[in-house]
Amino acid sequence: MQKRIDYLFSLFDKHSLRYYLLRPIDFQEPIKDIDFVLCHDDYSKLKEILIDSGMILKFKPPNANSSIQLLADGLLLDIKFNICFLPRKSLVIQKEAPYTSVKYISEHILVPDISEEKLFTFWTFHLFLDKDMPKESSTFEVYKNLYQKKGQNYLASNFFNNWTVTIFNEHKSKSAKKLLENYFTEGLKSDEVEINRKLKSLVLENNMQLKLKYLFDKIKYGVFRRLGRYENYRAIK
Repeated sequence: MQKRIDYLFSLFDKHSLRYYLLRPIDFQEPIKDIDFVLCHDDYSKLKEILIDSGMILKFKPPNANSSIQLLADGLLLDIKFNICFLPRKSLVIQKEAPYTSVKYISEHILVPDISEEKLFTFWTFHLFLDKDMPKESSTFEVYKNLYQKKGQNYLASNFFNNWTVTIFNEHKSKSAKKLLENYFTEGLKSDEVEINRKLKSLVLENNMQLKLKYLFDKIKYGVFRRLGRYENYRAIK
């Protein structure tokens, strides 16, 4: 699997695709999918590259906003076209992702080739806004090992502060930062559910437009799932 994924990213880089690996990959854990942001203008190019390399491509209709799932020779590519958070990706942020290649920080850990504060920022919000609890992510233990001692420093970075304001707004960002600071002080418990619940609630608080979209997405994608829309992959020719 590691060689296949290395080859995949080498194709991306060879053809100058603009992408950002949202969730670092730990090759010592089972790999269910590869979660990355892709510039929407490069989507057709991505399909051409994979087909030309001999891969059989299949797809599923989107089960979340600004996203699509491709199956490339059995490897699931969970593609987002924007930085987005919350279940069903209801919060879509219209800011360009920091497109970059990937690098190994150990023999088994693959991450975006980007500054530490940027890696920390997007990884943190993925863990706490997309999941019910941190341990649901396959890379939480890697995150904990990397940031248990120095995470507080990155919480104070300008990049993290700017994105916290973008996600929550100026007023609520202070409460969000306090929740995260307390979580780090208490030792990053993997089965903690309160911080995820509180941060999601904080994003929605006093934002009626987002609340309505969140509810609408929950109903819409739930109906599609019950109708069997996501049960089978469809061939791309």
